[in-house]
Amino acid sequence: MTTKPELIQPFKGVLPPPDKAHLVATRSYLTYSDYELKDKLSRNPFSYLHVIHPSGSLESHAGHMAPIRNAFEEFLKKGWLVKADQPAFYVLRQSSELGVVTGILGLVPAAAADSGAVKVHEATLSDREVLFADYLAQVGLNAEPTLLAHDPNVHLQHAMDGITAGRPECDFTTADGVRHALWKASGATAACIQEAASELDTLYIADGHHRVASSQRLAKAHPHHPGAQHFMTLMVPGDQLIFKGYHRLLRSVESHWDLTSCLNLIRQCPEVTCQPMGDVKRAPMAHEIHLRGSASLDLTIDLSQTDLTLPEWLQERVLAPAFGIDAPRTDRRLRYLTDDEWLKLRDQDAKQDLAFVLPPLDFDALKSVADSGRFMPPKSTWIAPKLRSGLALYDFGPAV
Repeated sequence: MTTKPELIQPFKGVLPPPDKAHLVATRSYLTYSDYELKDKLSRNPFSYLHVIHPSGSLESHAGHMAPIRNAFEEFLKKGWLVKADQPAFYVLRQSSELGVVTGILGLVPAAAADSGAVKVHEATLSDREVLFADYLAQVGLNAEPTLLAHDPNVHLQHAMDGITAGRPECDFTTADGVRHALWKASGATAACIQEAASELDTLYIADGHHRVASSQRLAKAHPHHPGAQHFMTLMVPGDQLIFKGYHRLLRSVESHWDLTSCLNLIRQCPEVTCQPMGDVKRAPMAHEIHLRGSASLDLTIDLSQTDLTLPEWLQERVLAPAFGIDAPRTDRRLRYLTDDEWLKLRDQDAKQDLAFVLPPLDFDALKSVADSGRFMPPKSTWIAPKLRSGLALYDFGPAV
């Protein structure tokens, strides 16, 4: 008789003290401009950015990560980060105008990803996997959880509801209007979470494909390092994920392509119905794509004829055959826009460009791709919550 492996486990988290949590936790450093980073580093000595950039410089530390580990140890000495004395789960709630998401922070075995119990919907780049795995081996830290989603589960939700009825360990709102609350669940409470989570068979990566892949590499490269066999995750019900649209902008269309011929190829697709442009400010509904710019059309796509999601259909049936975009990750003629970026450009005079405005996906679409073993094109999903670095850390220790 085989025992079903546990998909999530408690751990001894490293957290900022409640009075400093709002000062320590930070957005991913990649979301800051150079000016913003320098400002944060100069004005907030508690920011976890000082661990990521221990010299105060924005220079990369690739190849030599000891200063990062040393800066983390310094935060521990100063009491700006505190390691728990017993394993626990942590329930994290993020509330904003977009919605409320509540999930469980814990450890997932890298072996679960190897076995297919953690499913992917995006391809990863091997050079980035190697780079991140080397970083993990030298630093020995997960400072930002991977976002994994699961089918809603009544027992797990009941356990979370019981925990969040109590007072959180920390509760603060950041300047972007997002409220972060964190509860600790240890002992019998942690056991209830683990028992409920044992009913889950599959987790789906919502955000953090490269983090998972690099953790798999780390585990294989250091099989005798116990801590390196897991990675930190926030596990949330899939129906709570917040999706927004990700759009495509083709630059200088008239200079690169015969637009009339390209549009004729689109019209010839049997699953497509073309209509003249409607309200330019109306967002596309499910199965719709809006063309804006050098051409203005509203497309309705009957996806039941294709078994594809809209981003896949757009890449396979339009961008590749009509516009010759065979490498969407690297083609410089193609730009990806978030909802906010598209709204800024929408009213500008950009007739030389062609925008494909897509509706947001949902958890069912993500699952359908992952369950079938397909990969979505790059920048197909914008998913919240966007998690903070330094709010909860997993310290497994350097492997080299």
